[in-house]
Amino acid sequence: MKRISFALACAVFLLATGCSKKIEEVSTAVKAETAMLISEAQFASSIREHARAEELIERAIKLREDVPEYWVSLGMARRQQDDKSGARKAYEKALGIHAANYKKTKDPEQVGHQAFVLGLLGRSEEGLKLLAKGIKEHPENTELKKMSEPRGLPNTFKSSRFKELAI
Repeated sequence: MKRISFALACAVFLLATGCSKKIEEVSTAVKAETAMLISEAQFASSIREHARAEELIERAIKLREDVPEYWVSLGMARRQQDDKSGARKAYEKALGIHAANYKKTKDPEQVGHQAFVLGLLGRSEEGLKLLAKGIKEHPENTELKKMSEPRGLPNTFKSSRFKELAI
């Protein structure tokens, strides 16, 4: 009986103290480490060491998997190595995080990010439709309006550099 009570007490304690995911503050050390890893990855990518960039970005993601920009960078590094499947998974993860962030915050910036990632996933028309919907929901947002102009995302989606990174 004592063992059952102890096990029950442990279960209650675990449930009460953190079996569920809680939003945690990110320490300064973790922020600094991820910033350093991403900086190194950007340098590696600039000298066309895409495998090294991928490795560094993966290490950063292990520390901060909630940052969608890291997932986009990972997708780009993978795409540079012709790993379309890996790039797709990373882009989809980024899209999911941006969508969840928008759902929580209603920050129009997240709509723009989602539209960009949809383009990377080869769904540029869907991205432009989402952008138009975002402008209707946030008519005061000048950034979304700029992104929808012909020189914004429509032009970006047509660029050769973007096409190299898209799936």
